[in-house]
Amino acid sequence: MRLMPLLAVSTLLFVPGALGQSLKSDEIVSSIVVRPVSMPNPVLGADDRVHLAYELFVVNPSKLFVTLDKVEAVDNGGRSLWAREGDGLGTITQTYAGTGRTLSPGGSAVVLMDVSFAAREQLPPDVTARVTATRQAAGPDGKPVPMAKDSPFESTYTFAAANTTIGKSAVVLEPPLAGKGWIAVNGCCDSITSHRGAVLAINGQLRVPERFAIDWVKLDDRGRIFTGDGSKLASYAYYGTPVHAAADGVVVNLYDDADEQVPGADAKGITAENVGGNMLVIDIGGGAFAFYAHMQRGSLKVKLGDRVKVGQVIGLLGNTGNSTAPHLHFHVMDGPSPLDANGLPYVFSHFSSPGVLAPGGDDAVEQGLPAKIENRLAGTHVNELPLNNQVVDFN
Repeated sequence: MRLMPLLAVSTLLFVPGALGQSLKSDEIVSSIVVRPVSMPNPVLGADDRVHLAYELFVVNPSKLFVTLDKVEAVDNGGRSLWAREGDGLGTITQTYAGTGRTLSPGGSAVVLMDVSFAAREQLPPDVTARVTATRQAAGPDGKPVPMAKDSPFESTYTFAAANTTIGKSAVVLEPPLAGKGWIAVNGCCDSITSHRGAVLAINGQLRVPERFAIDWVKLDDRGRIFTGDGSKLASYAYYGTPVHAAADGVVVNLYDDADEQVPGADAKGITAENVGGNMLVIDIGGGAFAFYAHMQRGSLKVKLGDRVKVGQVIGLLGNTGNSTAPHLHFHVMDGPSPLDANGLPYVFSHFSSPGVLAPGGDDAVEQGLPAKIENRLAGTHVNELPLNNQVVDFN
């Protein structure tokens, strides 16, 4: 066997333009993996801004502690479209192993993105996350300590990741309820709620089915959701309100075996099968499925395979499944399973609004006190999504 002289090998390795082991300028040892759970779909909110509400899943496969300092959404030219840092970033970060914005070795987190644009602004074809983070080593006691001075990698660094294209726009629906004073509880988009924060692992995949979900409760003429004993269903005047089909479609999933829960008490007997209580899923076409949950037992007006027309009464508002007060849970998703799906945006063809619950106002409402409403987002809305805690009149 004839071997190539060592000098010749060295010459081959180091000729101009050859690649060695060192990283290129756009290759950063990031210590964390960042990817979108699913592509964002634009939706026009009641604030007259187009929202891209999506999530970044962050995993730390290293033996280091990594703190998220800043997360941005940038276009393909590197222009910052949205940014959160420090404590502001912490308010939209769910950390599953670690503390605050710091991921411990092997830890993970979800960052809730809400990149918004003026209503008539042209959207970029895709968005990328730009992340600034700080890493620390694990000391002998397993707690974070500064990186060694001779570490080959910087303690604080910035890298780009999680590029995603932008999906199709929101579907236009008719209201699923009628009347005035409906509150969009746990709505979209810029804070962690029980809906936006519900990131699930189903069959080994991450799902966010409730990304754009709303829990609808109704104020009476004096701004209260109940009078008298809040543990009695009869105290809620809107209990039993007819629920209407928001679009034409075909019933592809239903459940009608859940009993009513006691308002104000922890829900009992919850399983993965009945978490939505008595519910309907209707295929409304185009890969979108409308989900109506927590309805009264025996009130469903349709059966599997039935075709429904927009406006048709399909059931009555109840308090079944994982529910602590009568309400209609409504959202749109990309599959027929309420859990094994990702939430899709939707808008209502029309509604008006007196405003939004004042900060802390949801606590007062839950106690049966009159709602305090500030006039932010007040007015008439066409083809828009009601936002979190907005009071909505479906005329």
